[in-house]
Amino acid sequence: MKRLMLGALVLGAPPLAQAAPLVDAYFGAYTWDAEISGDIASGGGNIDVEHDLGLDESRENVLFVGVEHAIPLIPNARIRHMEFSEGGSHTLGRGISFNGQDFLAGEEVSGDLDLELLDGTLYWSPLNNVVKLDLGVTVRRMEADFKVSGLGRSASESANKTFPMGYLAARVNLPLTGLYVGGEVNAITYDGSDMRDYTARVGWQSDFLLGVEAGYSRLEVELDDVSGVDTDLEIGGPYLAATLRF
Repeated sequence: MKRLMLGALVLGAPPLAQAAPLVDAYFGAYTWDAEISGDIASGGGNIDVEHDLGLDESRENVLFVGVEHAIPLIPNARIRHMEFSEGGSHTLGRGISFNGQDFLAGEEVSGDLDLELLDGTLYWSPLNNVVKLDLGVTVRRMEADFKVSGLGRSASESANKTFPMGYLAARVNLPLTGLYVGGEVNAITYDGSDMRDYTARVGWQSDFLLGVEAGYSRLEVELDDVSGVDTDLEIGGPYLAATLRF
């Protein structure tokens, strides 16, 4: 459902921008392999996703669409969907427990992680010329599924939560070139849980809608007893994206 909603917005963005001369619509997409590290726990000790479960890279899919306009008091808007999925296997060097299920040292186990994030961001641009500054708020819906499997048995747990987050972005446009550099931050800390992501980017926007962007993105997810799950995960790596702007 989330993908269908975002897809409908992407398809509807160009007609909207053409119908309203003061409105710019933009969207982009990319897929990349990011490194993953950290711990998960559910009813037992911490499980190292790298050394215990064999997870080291996560396939990430990102799709975003936004609308900007020239009306000062009304915020600009962006929707972004991020999905991380990874599976691995490893022979345990120690015993672990996950959601009441024990796995023994010397046993081969497999781990699966699926993390889906849907962001809705409202932001204002108090500075918008050669240097562009965006300030706003993001509401992020997180749906996470964790599974550990061994010899004829498995244990799984899900964590779902909605986070309000602060949003800050900056961009420097290099005049007459179409080139730009910039970055953004979304972050929140409350009730013992933290959610943060950082992106640094360099890009080029042509005069014919198409653009390309390269950068580095990092996501940090610290959950404290969210639906019975604790995490301290870091996911990050470089990316290359195709973009369109109307």
